Amino acid sequence: MIKFVRFLPALLLIGLALPSSGAPLSPEFRTLAIGETAASLPTEGYEAFACGSNGGPPLKHVTGWTDFAQCAADERGLHEVYVEFGRRVGKLAERFHDQYGEELWLQRFGGTRLANFPVVLSLLFDDAGVVRGFRAVTDDRAGIEDRGRAYLFRLPVFQRYGTRDWNCTDLPRAPGETGVGEMFINEVCSKDVDGRHVRVETHYFRKPGQTGLDIQGMFEPGQYESSTRWEAFDLTLDAVKAAP
Repeated sequence: MIKFVRFLPALLLIGLALPSSGAPLSPEFRTLAIGETAASLPTEGYEAFACGSNGGPPLKHVTGWTDFAQCAADERGLHEVYVEFGRRVGKLAERFHDQYGEELWLQRFGGTRLANFPVVLSLLFDDAGVVRGFRAVTDDRAGIEDRGRAYLFRLPVFQRYGTRDWNCTDLPRAPGETGVGEMFINEVCSKDVDGRHVRVETHYFRKPGQTGLDIQGMFEPGQYESSTRWEAFDLTLDAVKAAP
């Protein structure tokens, strides 16, 4: 099992825990495990608690996990709590870039990252305050380099649960969608493992109107959709497999 290594109090070198043969799966990340309660989850090392928006930007600020009930329930009846870590390092890196016009060497360790991918991280609680879901979505606010490789986040997630027995489906290609070079990924993969239903959705393509070129025919970076959504839900949750 890969262990997490503390580099600085607010600076973590992050990887995804791998399952041990014959042993229950470890928490999805650190101590964030399905079945834990809001009261038992640690808050040390986590910051910027807020209500989540299905993997999008944070909404209403809350003080911690135990404020889950202040967040509106989704269609499953779950309350999403958004969280960050490493914000101080991220802000230091931003100031360094603004002042010197260069990237700070430790920026790659800062912010909310899993397996060195910037993510929007959240837990989903039922009305009793029990964690029933985990969500990590690659952050589309990241820089060009990180966003460009966001579709690769699916690979450590697959490895984390074992690379076999995934059920993968290609989503329909919408009119005007094209590949990035020869690569086009629009896929949903799912797997039931140790009481969890895991779902991984990956996109890597150009949306209608995106060509990778500006009006003068020069290369323009960032014209593509590149993302990975990783979700794990308690298998006993009603309608957990509503999505493909």
